[in-house]
Amino acid sequence: MLAESYLRTRTRIALYLATLFLLLFMSVQNVRYGLYDLFYMSILLAPAMLFGAIYAWARRSDLNAYGGHLAVLTVMLVVVALQLSGGQKAIVHWLYGIGLFSFLLLPLRPAFTFNIVTLLISSVALSYSDSFYSTLRFATSYALLVGLAGVYAYLYHHKSRFLVHASIKDPLTGAYNQKHLEFSLKQEISRSEATSHPLSLVVLEVDFFDQQREVQGPNFINELLSQFGAQLLQMTRAGDSIYYVDNGRFFIMLPMTPEEGLLVIAERLRRSVEERTWPIIDSLTVSVGCLTRKSGETDDQALTDRALTALKQAQQSGHNRVVLSKSK
Repeated sequence: MLAESYLRTRTRIALYLATLFLLLFMSVQNVRYGLYDLFYMSILLAPAMLFGAIYAWARRSDLNAYGGHLAVLTVMLVVVALQLSGGQKAIVHWLYGIGLFSFLLLPLRPAFTFNIVTLLISSVALSYSDSFYSTLRFATSYALLVGLAGVYAYLYHHKSRFLVHASIKDPLTGAYNQKHLEFSLKQEISRSEATSHPLSLVVLEVDFFDQQREVQGPNFINELLSQFGAQLLQMTRAGDSIYYVDNGRFFIMLPMTPEEGLLVIAERLRRSVEERTWPIIDSLTVSVGCLTRKSGETDDQALTDRALTALKQAQQSGHNRVVLSKSK
């Protein structure tokens, strides 16, 4: 997820700056050849490109933010449409670039909507200064280009979503993996600190997991983890998230959950595992360590270590129990 955000931000900023450089270069050439209308257009669009680059950097952590990009594209469309209606027919080629630009700056649905509006507005503007045949030829070529670009963007979008999903999910248990735990915990700590809402963390581990693996074999362990992960996913609330680390150990993050609610949830998880009949071994237990973040605790590693210490205490106390970690 971080890599995707970083890649998109750099691509957008590079496009904006490259377009800004091109506009400045063209403005100089337009003055040399006496094309003052195009010169003023380039000077007008240059600040919009600079704004777009700043907006892309400011919203680099939010892949869904596109209001500023839409504003820049709208300014470009209006300026080009005015030039078209004024008789500058050669400027129509800019519209192809704007159409492709939109798929790099906007989500799929807004990009398609923007291009439909662009096609309608530009066709009407072009019809004032050119023949019906030329307008139809432009509309057809624009629709084909945008359609192909849209298909490619659609395929890339879904492939990207699949790769992001695969990079943060454990395929065996269906839970998130350790890498995503580290990323999500940092985010939730920052959100909890900013809003003063409680954040709780649970770590549970299958008792005698290594012995079970030695006796029953890896195939049984894989089936057990799959069913165990499915049960945890069924029991968690909306907004909670589950992470599988290794060796039968799971973390559960509980935003907006105070200490009293944490103990209820942790005990319910422990009891549900104990009371269920599992394949081959029939009975299974877990040891649980848990904590609620206190104000000022912003170190994610220290928070994780505190939860693991509580888990170790539960195991040393005889397994199959819940231990709550109290901050000093």
